Amino acid sequence: MAAKDEMPNPLLITGKAPDASLAVQLHPLVLLTISDYITRHTLRSQEGPIVGAVIGQQDGRHFTLEHAFQCRLAEQRGDVVLDSEWFTDRLEQYREVHKAPALDLVALFALGPVDGPQKVHLPVLKQVQHLTGNDGILLLLFHGELMDKLQGGKLPISLYESVRSEQEGGELRFREMSFEVETGEAEMIAVDTVAKGGSTAVAVQKADTTTTTAAASPEGSRTAKGKGKGKTRDKQEEEGELNTLSPEDDELIASLTAKSNAIKMLNDRINLIRSYLETVPSSQLTDASSTTPPSETTNHPVLRSINALLSRIPLLSPPVASIPTQPTTSDSNGHGTVHIQPPTSQPTINTKEALDVHLTSLLAALTRSVAEASAMGSKFHVVSRERENKARNDNFGGGGGGGNGGFPGGRGAGMMVGSFGDGEWSTLDASEQEL
Repeated sequence: MAAKDEMPNPLLITGKAPDASLAVQLHPLVLLTISDYITRHTLRSQEGPIVGAVIGQQDGRHFTLEHAFQCRLAEQRGDVVLDSEWFTDRLEQYREVHKAPALDLVALFALGPVDGPQKVHLPVLKQVQHLTGNDGILLLLFHGELMDKLQGGKLPISLYESVRSEQEGGELRFREMSFEVETGEAEMIAVDTVAKGGSTAVAVQKADTTTTTAAASPEGSRTAKGKGKGKTRDKQEEEGELNTLSPEDDELIASLTAKSNAIKMLNDRINLIRSYLETVPSSQLTDASSTTPPSETTNHPVLRSINALLSRIPLLSPPVASIPTQPTTSDSNGHGTVHIQPPTSQPTINTKEALDVHLTSLLAALTRSVAEASAMGSKFHVVSRERENKARNDNFGGGGGGGNGGFPGGRGAGMMVGSFGDGEWSTLDASEQEL
């Protein structure tokens, strides 16, 4: 992908892998997750390294990298490692969600240079191998320095497998692996959506506020006039370029305008309903304690529709969480001040995520039960039909008899045959029986 440094990486094993049957398939959702994580980490100016996990399937030497998620880090003995308890719970949640087909941890992703894994990657990888009991965890490195140098559709990533070196006391080393990008039908939708959004993304530079302020001030205007009309025209063109909206701003303005129009229409409809209710005379419909019956001109279907609309409002609005408050204190003016704690916390978020995982697991179990019940019904229908056919063949009937006492007259007496459908019977003589 890029030229390696002159100094070889001591953790990297050069040469081809001895097993030629190795195959790795990388799905686009993994790349989208890694890109999103790195973008958010950079824009928010977060500290610490970028480390995440990749789940997929492993069948011998065949790997599929299908989903990825970021990991919480902790510091242990001067090394940056994963939060063991959090990582174990999160991995178990992903296993519960992805049961068919069953997905498990197959790789870790992190930032790294082009020349391969570094010593800072070893503590995290060894910890994950110890937690999962799997020494075949792969390492996927994202090379940020290659973002501006890529050509021909190459990806700024490298994939490595860990190998225990027997000659150097079991030291962990890495061998680079080749991979291919595999896209499923469901992933094509996500990739197409991201591609359409990325086609309108434009990097907009911040305008120089000092230049704009100087041009807008009276002194700047007098200076421009003193220099002639040519200078004034140039400054107006520069200001026009600075005020030009980007495609992202145009899209945002269009979205806000549509929402504003929808809110105005909703407000007009609510005012119309309110004005109609104000014109309805007071009766049992408006006051439960009133004994006056409604008038004959009352439109009951409209009132029932309004009542149904009001009953659906609590279902559409989000539930209001109870926020614990501290005791109120009064200032010098007698006004009370209430200190409100933050409405959400990390334990609450973890609980919600766990409930979502359990709900998804129950829905998957329900779907499997319905499929099994449908298959059982099909099998029962086949068995019932075979039993009916067998019973019909047994009751169709043929006699036999001769000298053994079947029918009187021995072999020459003939045999009675017939069917239950038409109720008719006929007799076959001995010559016809032999035929």
